[in-house]
Amino acid sequence: MLIRRFISSSSIAAFVIGILALAAVNSSFAQQPVPDIGKPIARDPLHMLVLGDSIMWGQGLKTPDKAWWRLKNWLQEKTGRDVKERIEAHSGAAIEATPGSEIFTSKDGEVNLLTPTINEQVDAARKYYGDPALVDLILVNGCINDVDVRNLLDAATSLDLLEVSISEKCRWRMQSLLQRITREFPNAHVVVSGYYRIISPLSDDNSFARLLVKSLTTQKPESKRMSDKQMRANLVAISDLWYQVSTRSLAQAVEAVNSDLGRNAVEPRILFAEIQFSPEHSFSAPDTLLWNFMFGSTNYSGLRHAIVVLTLGTAAYKPNDQVRDRRSKSCKETYKRPKDKKEDKVQEERREAKYLACRYASLGHPNKMGALIYTEAIKGQLHWLVKTAGWLRKPTSLQANPAN
Repeated sequence: MLIRRFISSSSIAAFVIGILALAAVNSSFAQQPVPDIGKPIARDPLHMLVLGDSIMWGQGLKTPDKAWWRLKNWLQEKTGRDVKERIEAHSGAAIEATPGSEIFTSKDGEVNLLTPTINEQVDAARKYYGDPALVDLILVNGCINDVDVRNLLDAATSLDLLEVSISEKCRWRMQSLLQRITREFPNAHVVVSGYYRIISPLSDDNSFARLLVKSLTTQKPESKRMSDKQMRANLVAISDLWYQVSTRSLAQAVEAVNSDLGRNAVEPRILFAEIQFSPEHSFSAPDTLLWNFMFGSTNYSGLRHAIVVLTLGTAAYKPNDQVRDRRSKSCKETYKRPKDKKEDKVQEERREAKYLACRYASLGHPNKMGALIYTEAIKGQLHWLVKTAGWLRKPTSLQANPAN
């Protein structure tokens, strides 16, 4: 009860929703370039477009640690050509969203917003390139924000209804998106990356975690009767279902569009990179590959954890990602109190909840090592394209044939 007096359940829910408020930028806030490691080698660059949510954006990571940046440098090394990236992905992006569902805007891809949607990112990319035939490679992901991450963090979520929702959003919405992408960018190969289990049996179980679970669980009569043990078991089952069904659905979407394009499994135009995080890699697990609270990797428990909870807003309670201070400033700017209109109490509470979720938006996203796993999974799909897609640098001149 002491903890609850200091932190409202809505506040806790707000920043934990940021666990996967998934990932990128519209054309007005594209990722600022970082000097390449090594020399650009050729004048005929490859053009790489990055679409999607916080995963493709690289939530909480500095640019050199983001998967797309690592892939850019790997492709330059393998092809002997410069790679020009365009980043449209941003945190929180959904494939589709109801018009007017997002009233806030930001130029920082770290700020989790439903819009621009991934379909709107396609629009922005088309405008940017002028000639969409220039694009050689597209990295894309999406569907978790269409499903709504809150459903994955609510122990009262129905598994049957959740499975239907995941199948619809990750199979059919993604399939429609891929059909559009391949139509709009006729020369591009596409790599779709999957998701991972958020919570596993190895995720930390302590008084603080149990408080978070209770605050996020819908207050239905049946959920009020759930024990802590049942809530945890439900969340593990929900997370496992999310991984299994989203992975299957995304793979089916890729297969269906390849079939529509007349591409077989030997030479597909769209490739699927499955992400295989083990249970020990989930949120707050012993060898987590995901951003956590700064105290998440310590041995705090019981009273010491309660003390940390009461330090909300101090260094001990911050996420442990690389750009939290910059994101916090962007969140404050995005969700500041409006000067041109008076808010009612509900509007004020929603804005403040969004601000808190924004500050903690990195939680549950791949950390440096997690992003490296994503990089390797995508590289595994790109190896054959380096030679077969005509991406290798062509010699600028031929050596004279030696005399016979």
